[in-house]
Amino acid sequence: MLDERASALLEEIDRLCGEGGFKIAEEEELLSSFSGTVQREELKRLLCDLEERKYIEIKYAEGGVYCLRPLPEGRLYFQTLKEQRREGMRRRTDVLMLSMLGGFLGSLFGALLVWLIFFLARGI
Repeated sequence: MLDERASALLEEIDRLCGEGGFKIAEEEELLSSFSGTVQREELKRLLCDLEERKYIEIKYAEGGVYCLRPLPEGRLYFQTLKEQRREGMRRRTDVLMLSMLGGFLGSLFGALLVWLIFFLARGI
């Protein structure tokens, strides 16, 4: 699992490259993907980390210009992340529905029990 900054950088690279293939990206473009302030050294470290994990391929990096592309493993990372989020939402929905059903059935049985006790007490 990637940290927030590496994930944001990989997402920006994936967005820049679109369908695939190598794209030339300037350092400023890549730095703009971060919400906070990230220094150039940190960007280089993140790019090297992504390359070591086989998420991206860097053809060259000179003077703040990078030629890179996302690898299939990098694209698969986002698909897996989306599936995990979807699965989490499905589980929450299931828990909510079961909780609502349990609450409804509990109140129904409680009301039936009160009704039964009321009529048995009147009959005596």
